[in-house]
Amino acid sequence: MEYDEICVRKSPGLWLWLAICRKTRMVLGFVLSDRSDASFLRLRDEEVPPTYWDLKSFSDGLEAYAKFLPADLHEVCTKGSGKTSIVEGLNTKWRQRQSGLVRRSCGVSWRILDDIGERFLILVNQHNADQIRRWEKHQASPLKSP
Repeated sequence: MEYDEICVRKSPGLWLWLAICRKTRMVLGFVLSDRSDASFLRLRDEEVPPTYWDLKSFSDGLEAYAKFLPADLHEVCTKGSGKTSIVEGLNTKWRQRQSGLVRRSCGVSWRILDDIGERFLILVNQHNADQIRRWEKHQASPLKSP
């Protein structure tokens, strides 16, 4: 699993927290909130399915991850290590497709927080549907690696 957060707006702070399955590349959960420990706990406890809680996870060095993820199942990754490249790639893709996620966008306001969440949910649902199709195609392929 990979965790990451991206800044949507600096003041007042608005962050998009993501949890991604490394194997299927599906989004397991997301939260639009501040950058507090409570926001990460909301992502982990309310959005990520419990079946993923005991899997190895990778993230940047944000303190919230180290505080609440078991040390034996969590690896802090440096930039360029490639261990969080899936979630970072999705962050880049979604910033290009969703103007509300661009930090300097005029469309980012607390008044339209629900609107940003709904628009992002559409992107996540589309992404997950694509990943399910790819996963099923991979599983059915006679040339798949062991």
